Amino acid sequence: MPDRRRTTILIAVTGAIVTALLSIGAADGLPNWPVYLGVVLIGLAAVVWIDRRHPLSWFTKVGLAVFAVGHVAGGMVPVGDGVLYAAWIVEPVVRYDNVQHAIGFGVVGRTAWEVLRPRLGPAGDDPTLNWWIILLAACALGAFNEIIEWIMTLLIPGTDVGGYDNTARDLVANLVGGLVMATWTSRHPPERIAPPGRRHDTSMVTEPA
Repeated sequence: MPDRRRTTILIAVTGAIVTALLSIGAADGLPNWPVYLGVVLIGLAAVVWIDRRHPLSWFTKVGLAVFAVGHVAGGMVPVGDGVLYAAWIVEPVVRYDNVQHAIGFGVVGRTAWEVLRPRLGPAGDDPTLNWWIILLAACALGAFNEIIEWIMTLLIPGTDVGGYDNTARDLVANLVGGLVMATWTSRHPPERIAPPGRRHDTSMVTEPA
């Protein structure tokens, strides 16, 4: 199946799931569902813009879709007196929020590396360099997310993203996710993908890994 077609299908399926989850949150009276909708739309626009200029691997696209669905589910699905984000998986060590951060920012770190890879030339295939780029990008972008969450608590009344403990857990989860994704990708790197206008370049491949 052509990459553009399966990417369109992935966006459609992700959109349908996100819409259903937002409907659950709205029906349950959660006032912050428009914020989640806005975040997903901005994220989608950013990913589409990036993919058109720096084609991403299929693995990364699916990972970003899972990140989006997991994010909306975390804030919209009711669990007990709260939402899924606050639910413990292994109490008192791991919450759903921690798993979401590890998976999501691990994929975000890999996305950053895939964007930078063509600019690095042959060095973009060096496993050690790849490992560091993915790890540092995951941690840096994850930390930026914590800054955004803090700003939201100041600007949007009723926003509850947790306190110091939540921030610390998130940063550790970002580190764990970055480590796992960096190690996996450095050992199993996707083939290079030809950017638009360079399909004739035999040193590149035209289909995502």
